[in-house]
Amino acid sequence: MQINSIYNVVLPKFQKTFKSAQSEQTQTQAEQTKANPFENYMDNQAKINSVTVNKVNAVKEKQTIESEYKNNLRTMIHNNNAIIMAIIPRILGAKDLNGDRRINPSLGEKPGTFLSCIDRLDEIKDLGINTLHILPIHPPGKNHAMGTAGSVYAPLKIIEDNGDIAIDPVLVDFNDARSPKEQMKAFIDECHKRGISVMLDLPSCGSLDMSNNEPELMARGRHGEDKCPQGWVDIRMFEPWHDATKRELNPKLLEMHKQLVDNCIELGVDGIRADVARAKPTEFWDILIKYSREKDPEFAWLAETYTYECASPQLNMMHDRPIDSLRAGFDCYYGQYHMFHEMKASEFMDYITMNLDLTERDYEGDGLKELAGKSLIGSFTTHDDMSAMVRGGEVFCDLSTIIQSTIPMTNPYYVDGFQYGDAYDYPYANKEDIETQTDSYINKVHKNKLDLFNFSGPSVGKYHDIGRVMKETNEMRKKYDDIITKGSFIELDKEGDKGDWVIPFARHLNGKTLVVLANKNVNRPISVKVYVPGLKEHDKLTNLAPEYGEKSTIQVANDEIRAILAPAKAYVFEVNTPEIEKYYLNDVFKQNFNEGARIPKLEDEDEIDSDVIDETTNEKNVDIEKEDNDVDKL
Repeated sequence: MQINSIYNVVLPKFQKTFKSAQSEQTQTQAEQTKANPFENYMDNQAKINSVTVNKVNAVKEKQTIESEYKNNLRTMIHNNNAIIMAIIPRILGAKDLNGDRRINPSLGEKPGTFLSCIDRLDEIKDLGINTLHILPIHPPGKNHAMGTAGSVYAPLKIIEDNGDIAIDPVLVDFNDARSPKEQMKAFIDECHKRGISVMLDLPSCGSLDMSNNEPELMARGRHGEDKCPQGWVDIRMFEPWHDATKRELNPKLLEMHKQLVDNCIELGVDGIRADVARAKPTEFWDILIKYSREKDPEFAWLAETYTYECASPQLNMMHDRPIDSLRAGFDCYYGQYHMFHEMKASEFMDYITMNLDLTERDYEGDGLKELAGKSLIGSFTTHDDMSAMVRGGEVFCDLSTIIQSTIPMTNPYYVDGFQYGDAYDYPYANKEDIETQTDSYINKVHKNKLDLFNFSGPSVGKYHDIGRVMKETNEMRKKYDDIITKGSFIELDKEGDKGDWVIPFARHLNGKTLVVLANKNVNRPISVKVYVPGLKEHDKLTNLAPEYGEKSTIQVANDEIRAILAPAKAYVFEVNTPEIEKYYLNDVFKQNFNEGARIPKLEDEDEIDSDVIDETTNEKNVDIEKEDNDVDKL
């Protein structure tokens, strides 16, 4: 099968245009020289000196960036301060002239490059994003490929023969004189200028081409066959072991990963996201992570590992083991928030407290709490998940934004396109194409998921108000940073919510309290009464979260909030309840930041004023109209 490479279309056209322009420029310059040779000589001297000055300025600018910027991503993640967006550079910076979401080189359209992505950074920064998760940037394999561009997770190679990081040529601007590595460095520098950290994705597997070209890295079955993870056709498993019985690692695979770390640190990358971390043993990660920390103590590691993986174990894939990964040195992990839409409110709350409890455990019995300071990402939607739009539309996106920005032990996480309400509904999905870079002419796409396999145009959507909610929520998070990132977590008691839709919790620190109320039901309002000890009926509630969706009815009474919450609506209130932790006793949880955390039980529970605790009846609904107190419409 003949493969029509994108370069066979783009490069010849560019070269022809470039040569034509060069010829016209040479002819014009010759005519000018004849007309005024002295003036032309002075112009040439000015140009030569200008180039020299520009080079000097470029060197000075580079030195300034390197001297001013200092990686602190690991600390940010430990302190829950990272706000992350996942991007695919060939999509982010693409030029889609006709708006059909398919990049067609024959029409003059271009996939994104590192340099074209720079134009998008201010927009990303404006949303409040301070960390980019860059999906793999290596050249994709071409055989048994998925899609016409090849999956970003099926690399042809990860390291070049000369030890440099292997970069997909599509991401390189051939009009620019800088090398691929220099262009990647320029993009990273521009991120750092804007206060944006960079985390690079590390593929867990190789392509069929890589398996054939570098067999010493690859796993084989008992009959010498490639090992392919169940459900995939385009990737092959790496072999982490030289001798699994003796627990001896594959030195060549380990060396390749060390070379990648070296390149990352040289380029200024701040951390790595390890795809399917369970694909390698903890001994592997223990060595590699320590190796990176010797070079940069702030180099951060995010593990794609789950509390329990729905597809684990798979054929040719190990069990998921998040605790072991965190103990091996990972700073952060995915967790189970991608199942938020399936959880009942109480299940969601239990999951939060379970993770907080992990930071308190002594796994070795030596008095050390090894997972103290570890955290999660707000993995409500990742590139492996269907768009949040199909879970409940615009209001569900807004709901998940506010929830993941206020729960403890979490670094909010988004995928490019979320800010527009992109449902990743590609018109070309799974249709035949006339151009391809692989052995497939089918534009393979996973339904309602970010396109990993083809040359797609930039993410689009008509729900730009989602971006506003993101931005305003991040501003609120910044204003109340200490309470949200360090405060205790208190699950508040509720009544009247028989369907278990309402999420009520408080965040408390140094006498200050935020109360969060949210309705998970995207279809109908829910009536609820929430117990907030210390709240007074005359207290006014002001919503700190951005407004969106339908209006809710909120009423304040002594020690409680009564509400009819609109569909998928979330609120954040600052309330004057400095003693709230005392009333919830064992329901107060804190993340351990290396110095202990769980609030101890009071020695005498009778010390609490019994008059403050409201023993209310189990009402099905709250009839707010019958109450005498004022009603606030929020």
